[in-house]
Amino acid sequence: MPNHRSISSGLLPLTLLLVAASYFLYSSEVMADMFGWFKRYDVHLSPEVKGRILKDGEPVPDVTIFRELTYEKEYLDQTQTDDEGYFELPAKWVRSHIPGRMFDETRIRQIVDAEKDGQSYLLWYTSTPSIEPEKTVTEKLGALRCDLSTPEKLHHFTVAEDPNFTHDVFSICRWTDQ
Repeated sequence: MPNHRSISSGLLPLTLLLVAASYFLYSSEVMADMFGWFKRYDVHLSPEVKGRILKDGEPVPDVTIFRELTYEKEYLDQTQTDDEGYFELPAKWVRSHIPGRMFDETRIRQIVDAEKDGQSYLLWYTSTPSIEPEKTVTEKLGALRCDLSTPEKLHHFTVAEDPNFTHDVFSICRWTDQ
């Protein structure tokens, strides 16, 4: 006849070990999720880009527009201007673990270039720490008016979400509120 005392005394340590292991696994998942180690975030790399390319005030068709977005890796796309010089690119979002990293200071780099007859023109260059849409960037990139005969300039646009700071943008484009 089996000794019940020896069976139950052997089960108690095993039961305690299983309870402790499941508590540790559960709490590790909670802690990992709390600190974002496994969480993926929506990252807004660029709003929709719309604009028009001119040269000396006249529309320029068939200009290739390149957009390069960098956030851990590069994202590239391109389009062409139509017969009236208009172009557009869709907004760009990605999913990433980066925002969950402790002490993350990763920035998003946005470059929009135009190329015509072997010459390159800088339509937009900036860098931002924000992974959310920014009002000023959305407004400016949604209304690019760029003349290929205009010199490149450094623009300082007030950050709508924090007026103590500016977006510093290099561009040949001009905006009506300047």
